[in-house]
Amino acid sequence: MIVDLHVHTKLSADSRVSAEQYLEFAHRRGAKLGAICFTEHRLFPADPELDREYAELAERFGILVFKGIEADTDLGHLLLFGVNQEVTRRFDLTARMLKSEHLIDVIHHEGGIAIPAHPFRESGFGSRLDTLLGRHGAAIGAIEVLNGQNSEAENRRASDAALKLGLTAVGGSDAHFWTEKWFLTCATELEREVNNVAEMCAEIRAGRARPYVFPPAESA
Repeated sequence: MIVDLHVHTKLSADSRVSAEQYLEFAHRRGAKLGAICFTEHRLFPADPELDREYAELAERFGILVFKGIEADTDLGHLLLFGVNQEVTRRFDLTARMLKSEHLIDVIHHEGGIAIPAHPFRESGFGSRLDTLLGRHGAAIGAIEVLNGQNSEAENRRASDAALKLGLTAVGGSDAHFWTEKWFLTCATELEREVNNVAEMCAEIRAGRARPYVFPPAESA
């Protein structure tokens, strides 16, 4: 199952794209996309109306819609999945420079997952992965090694680090626009089908995930 773990809509300040536009584009392309994760910058929307909209879009286009967040921490950006009331009670996810040490442990304890985004681009996570792994163990079990907006060198460094440290490697487009340069570039392939965020977290935590590169449009 192909899941794009890293997508921004107009709910992020640096995007003007609606959720519907992404799903329409994926549908037109005939892309093998099973789920899309909207990971807004410093925002985990708890809006029942938005949840209803996402459910309607998922049914209409046959692509599951999941919510995560790209949190701003003292070491860089973290993709968080499995955010629940306990997480939002303990952390102001709209804030900058959250304490990554506590955030990583809490989200893991709650059954979710924290994934360093683009760890070798504008991030302090990459150079500290050894230390973080020793401190957090399985709570830092995956990193984004394939980011659609990274340079080849940045992705290669992340891939090498994941291989060296035994971390699960995942990918995401980091899309802010629905054009081919931004979206349907790369994603994560899960070994098993999932139906919700909790199941997705379980698959990634179990290491049953790997980066995926979409074929060119003409052969999709």
